[in-house]
Amino acid sequence: MQLRPRALRVLSNRYRFYSSSVRFCPVPLLESLHDEDINHLDLERPVVFRKQFKDVPAISRWFTLLESSGEAFELRSTYLKQHEDLMVPLELSSKTDSPNPLEQVKFERFEGPLGLLLHDLRRIEDADAQDMRLYLAQCPLEDLPSDLRADLPTPGFVSRIGNGDIYGSSLWMGRPPTTTPLHRDPNPNLFVQLAGKKTVRLMKPSAGRELYERTKATSGRANMRGEEMMVGQERWNLEDAVWNDENGDKTWPARGWEAQIERGDGLYIPLGYWHAVRGTGPGINVSANWWFR
Repeated sequence: MQLRPRALRVLSNRYRFYSSSVRFCPVPLLESLHDEDINHLDLERPVVFRKQFKDVPAISRWFTLLESSGEAFELRSTYLKQHEDLMVPLELSSKTDSPNPLEQVKFERFEGPLGLLLHDLRRIEDADAQDMRLYLAQCPLEDLPSDLRADLPTPGFVSRIGNGDIYGSSLWMGRPPTTTPLHRDPNPNLFVQLAGKKTVRLMKPSAGRELYERTKATSGRANMRGEEMMVGQERWNLEDAVWNDENGDKTWPARGWEAQIERGDGLYIPLGYWHAVRGTGPGINVSANWWFR
């Protein structure tokens, strides 16, 4: 049975709220996933579950601590290498020599073997790695081999606040900086960080739609789809509107929430909320999410 929206009652006292922006206030933190806490969730607002997903099997099986850092992780390549022939959806971003700032990044999507991504992620000391990056984006969990799927079981939280009907699920993997432009999903979303850190900025449905329409009008394009949102004027407008805190308040008066999540954290994104995502910090950056009803 789906729970009715109620006021958020139990918040964490161990973690202070933090946001890097005055335009985006920090997303509340929930102290635990106990029934009493879940029963008081306001399902119309985002919430961060700090360290409540640290026991996801993939976290301990897929990654190893980077020796030179006390917090950054790298892929356990020997574990994933057995599936290097698996075809996965990849995004390639590469720098160009164009003098036009709007044309200095080339972007393309294609299907490629997992081994290609694993090789690219190992090029940490390669100068060329800074000019060309591969990113595993929105790879359906159902397409993964059975042993990898077993490492990413559907969190029980999903069935506790919804009907247990999974609309879709995805894996995201790359090396920062990574970015996902402003968009919205057709269903509520549970986003779990497996390695690295991400910053997510969220807006209510009406505020996000207004901002999105403004960026389209400014670019002179009535519709933005797929690769158009990742390069050129369209990407420039969206990035500026969401992330430019110095000029954004005047040019794009957006307001919303900001969540900073790391290994073992989860973020609940309500139905219809617009959100943009950035991967930050050292080491590998990996997330999984579940859209549900």
